[in-house]
Formats: sequence, structure tokens, C-alpha cells
Amino acid sequence: MTTQTRAEPRDTSAPEPASPPTRAARTLPLPAPALAAAGAVAVGLGAWANLWYLPFVAGLAAGILGAWRRPGPARATALVVLLGPLPWAALLAVRALAGDTVGTTAHTTAALAGLPASAAVTITLTLLVALLQTTAGNWLGRALFRCLPQPPKPGEEQP
Repeated sequence: MTTQTRAEPRDTSAPEPASPPTRAARTLPLPAPALAAAGAVAVGLGAWANLWYLPFVAGLAAGILGAWRRPGPARATALVVLLGPLPWAALLAVRALAGDTVGTTAHTTAALAGLPASAAVTITLTLLVALLQTTAGNWLGRALFRCLPQPPKPGEEQP
């Protein structure tokens, strides 16, 4: 007697193990450069409307998105500079070219503050304040995001 063995087709009904979440699961609806440019324009227009606190708000949003997407430190630093002092510098340049007395006002402000009577000192301090606002907002946004409950990583058990 001979026995015949047939090759059975492999059972494909068994579910395959779930793959770990990839970076694609953390994508934004818009590309990051478009969001950064929109934020810079919003801060610039807000500065035009005398909303001096918008660099902090933009830094807060950038910190939340940065903690969510986890860009490298170079990208986070570039974003802080892009959202803080760059729109303010552009606004001051546009106002100076339009004939506003930006230089004279900065010169007088520096003299009244007891600083060297130079417009560059006051403008530099203005841009530094915008940078500090954006940095503080970024830090707070990252800290607040880390306080939110995070989903468990694949392979971890929930207590």
C-alpha cells in the first residue's frame, strides 16, 4: 500500500500581526512648510495689527506640533526663528520703507531707556523679545503635549 500526501494550501485566514505605527500615521493634512509659512504670515499680519503676543501663540502651536511629530532640534530652532523675529523684522523693514519713523522712534526709545542712543539697539531688543516669546511658547507647547495621555506603544501592556 502506498500513501499519497497532498500539499495543502497554506491557511491564509489567520490574521497577520499588526505592524507598528509608522511616521505616516503622524502626518499632517498640510505639509509642514506650508503650515510654517502660514504661521509666519499670521504673526506678521498680527504685528501689523499691534498684536504683540502672537509670537508666543505661534510658538505654542509649533511646540504642540513639534512634540507630536518630533522633528529634530535644528528644525525646531529654525521654526522658532521663522515664527518669531523674522515676521517682526519684515514688518519693521516694510514700515521703514513705507516712510514710518521706525528708526527715529527706536532711537528715542533707546535714549529714554538709558541704552546707547542707537536705533539698532532697540530694534535688536524688539527682535530678541519676539524670539523669547516664541521660545517660551514652544517650550510650553511641548510640555503641555507631554502631559496628555499617550497611546501605548506596540507590544506594551496597559496596567
